[in-house]
Amino acid sequence: MSPPDHPPVDTVAIVASVKATAEKTWKESVDTTRGNPADAGFISWNTRLSDPLPMTWPLVEPTFAFYAYARGMNPMRLRDGEFVGPTWARITWAAQGQKLELTRLDTRLTSHGVQGVRPLRKEELEALKVKPLEVLLGPRTKAADQQLKSYYCLQRSVGNIPPEAVTAHAAFFEWLGCGP
Repeated sequence: MSPPDHPPVDTVAIVASVKATAEKTWKESVDTTRGNPADAGFISWNTRLSDPLPMTWPLVEPTFAFYAYARGMNPMRLRDGEFVGPTWARITWAAQGQKLELTRLDTRLTSHGVQGVRPLRKEELEALKVKPLEVLLGPRTKAADQQLKSYYCLQRSVGNIPPEAVTAHAAFFEWLGCGP
């Protein structure tokens, strides 16, 4: 699925490598000290990873950023949502050289508010079957563009793309045409 001027890439291996890098750095550099779950201020933090976002749009040279962000839970205080923590790292991957680079952003675990959750509709579950990196690296077609738009707009609407990422990749999100 790669454009003719780029060698094929193993997108599953790329995403796995990015996740492993994020999780290793999370454990090493973010203070996730566990407190007493009965304490009012207790939040059990974990890390999540955004989908790949192109560094330029339209895509010229395939370079992507993944954003690692914190989400937290405390079932004693919040049952139908999660605490929104900082976007703590950006991990870039470039097709040329196929190397990862992690940049730490804000590693202070503080709540920036609460994000609710909702059940997904059938068409939303279908949209989530897309493998975005495969589609981004594949040929530009009308169908591929629609898959990307449906996928990323859904991810943004449910809070899986940090606001900092939307700002940093403004041209891509403008092309997607999804609302806030």
